[in-house]
Amino acid sequence: MPIMTAELVLDDIRSRIQAGYPLLFLRTWEEERWEGLLAELALEMERGLVIWSETTGWQPALSSDRDDSTSALHALYDLERYPPDHVFLLKDFHSHAADPMVLRRLRDLALLLPERRQTLLLLDPVARVPLELTKDALAIELPLPLYGDFRAALDDLLVETDHSEWDLSAEQQDWLIKGVMGLTLKEGRKAWTRALQGQTTLSDTALTGLISEKRALASASEFLEFYDLDTAVDDVGGLDEMKEWLRRRVKAYSPEAREQGIPLPKGAMLLGVQGCGKSLTARATARLLAFPLIRLDIANLLSSSRGGSEKNLREVLDLVDSIAPAVLWLDEMEKGFAGAGGDTFSDSTMARLVGSFLLWMQEQAKPVFVIATANSVNNLPPEMLRRGRFDELFFIDLPNFHERKHILTIHLSKRNWKPERFRLDELAEKTDGYSGAELEQIIAAALIDAFGRGQVLSDDDLDRARRQLVPLSVTMEDKIFALRQWAQDRCRRATSDNRVTQMLDAEVRINPEAPKADDSGPPAWATLAEAGQIKAALVEYVRQGGDILFTQVQEALRPYFEVDGEQGLALKSNPNTVLWLGMSGDLCLAIIELVTARRLYIHTVDGELYSRRKAGLKLPVLEVPTDEKLPRPKWLPSSLRTGPHPVHAAKLARVGRIQLANA
Repeated sequence: MPIMTAELVLDDIRSRIQAGYPLLFLRTWEEERWEGLLAELALEMERGLVIWSETTGWQPALSSDRDDSTSALHALYDLERYPPDHVFLLKDFHSHAADPMVLRRLRDLALLLPERRQTLLLLDPVARVPLELTKDALAIELPLPLYGDFRAALDDLLVETDHSEWDLSAEQQDWLIKGVMGLTLKEGRKAWTRALQGQTTLSDTALTGLISEKRALASASEFLEFYDLDTAVDDVGGLDEMKEWLRRRVKAYSPEAREQGIPLPKGAMLLGVQGCGKSLTARATARLLAFPLIRLDIANLLSSSRGGSEKNLREVLDLVDSIAPAVLWLDEMEKGFAGAGGDTFSDSTMARLVGSFLLWMQEQAKPVFVIATANSVNNLPPEMLRRGRFDELFFIDLPNFHERKHILTIHLSKRNWKPERFRLDELAEKTDGYSGAELEQIIAAALIDAFGRGQVLSDDDLDRARRQLVPLSVTMEDKIFALRQWAQDRCRRATSDNRVTQMLDAEVRINPEAPKADDSGPPAWATLAEAGQIKAALVEYVRQGGDILFTQVQEALRPYFEVDGEQGLALKSNPNTVLWLGMSGDLCLAIIELVTARRLYIHTVDGELYSRRKAGLKLPVLEVPTDEKLPRPKWLPSSLRTGPHPVHAAKLARVGRIQLANA
C-alpha cells in the first residue's frame, strides 16, 4: 500500500472536483496548511475559491445588505448566488451537520452543485459523513507532512532563526527531520525551535528534546508506554554482530535508500537467556535510529467485552502509524501471546489478535521498526517466527570472557569508578556463566557492602559479591541448555566468534601496511546510473556538480537511460512557465518526484549559461517566475541544485509534465 502524499491527495481531490463530486469531507488538524494547498489547487484549476467560517462568514463576501452570512444555514443558501466554476471551503462545519434544516439543505445542494460545476469542501478534524449523505459525499483523510514537507520547513526555519551558518551535514538534517515526523508542520517547527534554543552547535540534547515532543501522542493511549532515549549502543556490552547489523539498518531509512528502492526494515526478534541485554538493546536501537521508543504490552489489550481486544489493537496500531517513524518494542512477547502457542490456538481471542498483528506487520508501509524480545519459544505461534515477519532472529547467549569484561567496565564507568584500578581480567574469568544483569548486580552489591563498612571499593569486595551470587545458568541449567539447542540452527548469533576476530586483529597489527582499496573508477552517480537507479544517480550528480543545467543532466545520463523525448517540465501554478523541453517521460517523472520530495530544487539562472552550451528554447524568455497567468508559453531558464532558492522557493516547488506539442 503506497504512502499517501499531499501531492497524491491533491490530485485525487482535483479529479473528483472535475468529475462533479458535490461534497467532500476533508479530515485534518492542519487547517492553515491545507487551506493554502487547496487555494493553490483552485488557482491551478482556474476555479474561484470562497472560504467560510462561523466567525468571518464568506470570504470574499458577496455585495449584500445581509449580515447573517455567519449562520450555517444562510451560508448554504448563499451558494446559489455565486457564479459557476467555484470551490467552497467550509471550516469546522461538522457541529452544524446535526441540524435537520442544514442537513436537508446539504442534500439539496448535492443535486444542484454538479450542474453549476461547484464543489463543497468541508474541512475539520472530524469529517464524519452523516448517514443521510453517505451516497452523495466522500470523506478523505488529509495526510500529515512527509519528509519533503519538513525538509522545506527546516530550510526556512534555519534562515529565520539565524542557524543557517551551522552548515548542517545531510545526516544531521536527516535526523532533525525524522525526529519530528508524525507531527503537524506547526508542531514540528515548535519542536525544532525549542530543541535549537540556546544551542551553538547541534548536539544529542537537541535530539532528545525532539523525540520527547512525541510523548503526548503516545500518552493518548493507555496501552502504549513512551521511553526516553537514554541508552546508547555503547551502553550495551558485547553483541558486536547484532550491533553491526543494526547500524546497517539505520542507513535503510535515509532518503538515499528511498531513491534506490531499498525496502524499509521490518524489525528483529531477540531470543535469549534472561538478563543478557535484550531489553537494553531495544532501548539502544531507538537511540541509534533516532526514533521514539514505544513499548506495547499485548496482555493489556485484552478486554472482557466481545470484540474489545481486537478494537484496542486496531486503535493502538493506528496510533503507532501516526507516530511513525518509531520503534515499537514488544517486551517478553511469549507472555503477551500466552495461549497462542503450539500448532493450534487455545484462545480464540488471542488467535485473532495474532492474526491482526501479523497482517499489520506484513502490510506495514510506514517506518516502524518492531523489536520483540522473548526468553522462550514454547508459547510463541510458529507464524511469528517465520522469516518475513522480522528481518532477523537473533539469539543472545550468556556473555563470553571479552563481553563480560566489557560489561564490567561499562557498569564501573557509569558509577564514576576507574575500571583500570581493578583486576577485571581475573573477575571476568571467574564469572563464566553469569548474565549481564548478574554482573551489574555484583558491582552494585560490592559497592553497597564497601560503603556500609566505610571502605573504598576493592577487588576483594567484587570477588566476595561474586561468590555470594548464584547465577541463573546454575539454577535453570536445563532450560538454558534446551534454549541453546533450539536456537543453534534456527537463529543468528548476536556475538561473533571472538577467536576469528582476534586472528583478524592480530593480522592487522602484524601487517599494518596492507594494500588499500583502489579508489579510482567511475564516479558514484555513474555507478548508480549503470545499476538502473535513475533518481539516486540524479541526486548524486547534482550534489557533485552543485548547479546543473537540464542539458547537462541529459548529456550525463544519456549513456544509461532514455533521456530524450517529447515531454518537458513546467510550473504547476503557471503551466505556461516552461522550464525545459525535449525530455523522456521517465526523466521528467524522476525530476518531479525529487523536486516534490525536496531532494532537488529548481533555481532560476541566466539564459546565457544555456547559450554558451549552444542550447536553449525558441520561446520568449522569462527572467523570474510570476503569479500572473501567461497567455502563451515562456521559457524560464533553470537549473537543479540541492538547496532551495532564496526568494522563489515556494513558486518553484510544484512542477508538472507537459507535452512538447502543447508548448
